[in-house]
Amino acid sequence: MGLFNALNTGITGLGSNGLALSVIGDNISHLNTNGFKGSTAQFQDLVVQKLGGGKGELGLGSATGKVRQSFAQGALEGSSRNGDVAIDGKGFFVVSNTDGQDFYSRAGQFQLTTQGFLTDLTGNRLQGYGVSSPGGELNTSVGDLTIPADPIPGSATTEITLAANLQGDPTRTTFHSATPGPATFGALSANSDFTTSMTINDSLGGSHDVTIAFYETPTGTWEYHAYVDGGEAGGTADVPLSIGSGTLAFDTDGELDATASTINPASVTFTGAAAQTIEFDFGQGADDTGSMTQFATGGFSVADVQQNGNGSGSLVDFSIGQDGLVSGIYNNGETRTLGQVVLATFRAEGELERVGNNLYAASTLSGEAAIGVAGTGGRGRTQAFAVELSNVDLETEFVRMIKAQKGYQAGARVVSNVDDMLQELMQLG
Repeated sequence: MGLFNALNTGITGLGSNGLALSVIGDNISHLNTNGFKGSTAQFQDLVVQKLGGGKGELGLGSATGKVRQSFAQGALEGSSRNGDVAIDGKGFFVVSNTDGQDFYSRAGQFQLTTQGFLTDLTGNRLQGYGVSSPGGELNTSVGDLTIPADPIPGSATTEITLAANLQGDPTRTTFHSATPGPATFGALSANSDFTTSMTINDSLGGSHDVTIAFYETPTGTWEYHAYVDGGEAGGTADVPLSIGSGTLAFDTDGELDATASTINPASVTFTGAAAQTIEFDFGQGADDTGSMTQFATGGFSVADVQQNGNGSGSLVDFSIGQDGLVSGIYNNGETRTLGQVVLATFRAEGELERVGNNLYAASTLSGEAAIGVAGTGGRGRTQAFAVELSNVDLETEFVRMIKAQKGYQAGARVVSNVDDMLQELMQLG
């Protein structure tokens, strides 16, 4: 091997170790870049030179094999922003630029634009399954996720669910009666054995108070009446208007006897709204959640009361669940599904092309993106109010830096020594 070959071999060492130092510097510079994935320079030997005569082979130096990224999980750190979302596990967020080109990222720092789009720090739009209207069915095609600011309409109450205990008095001789009933809405409590109130909604989303009054009868059964303020349903203000009534009977165990009971729906037309029918769930069916009892202890008590209507509401916030579902939170206490974030996986994620701004592009070697939702197909879960930190380990990078520095110094020494030998050779000439 001639001196010039030795000089070239030393130079390849300078190039290889210099590249390693560049990769290490890039890693360290992104120590605090959320979602960043560190790289490692991998090297291989150049084509060897045959020495002939069975003497073996001699390498001609080192060359860059590949700068390979590590997609190991970075630590998750809590955040106060609902637009910060981390992936706990495998997968990439899908974002699209204004030209419709898709990119992939682990940096889940999204912000809501005035147009309602969720975008990354460079304006690329987060992709997912949208909905035609808040609370509607998810689309089957992937597109830009939006957070619409439109208010949601109200919905009329169609069912009231009640779980309560009615404590009878076997010594009673005087009973309250719903006929003719109290003269004012506020007197219902004093003129019945037990009352409970709740708020229901009409078809316009308007709110109305309804009071259910219970009256024990001499036969041991109970009569119930549902009242609203007559002034809200075409009657006289503050005069109770009965919108539905029925009877409740109980067995010897204090449980509701649905066969002996007569549970009728209520009907009401509030001023300006459509007529509505309201079913009562007192626990009369096997699948019902209501529960009316007549136990000797516990007094008159209400365990739970619910109704399925809601008033109109405006969007006040949004949240992203572990399955990527985006939910809108409204000032009427309702939540509506607004979309679902999708994640992409690849057959060979290590072959993704790094394009800057924490983005990757699919390549021929990586294969096409497999799109799905979080928690399926080996994909990780989305963690809201969190960011994924860089997976660069500073201690490891410093060790690699020392090794690359020593390699560079050794390569430089080879070049220096060969230069001295060439100078000596020139002097001999």
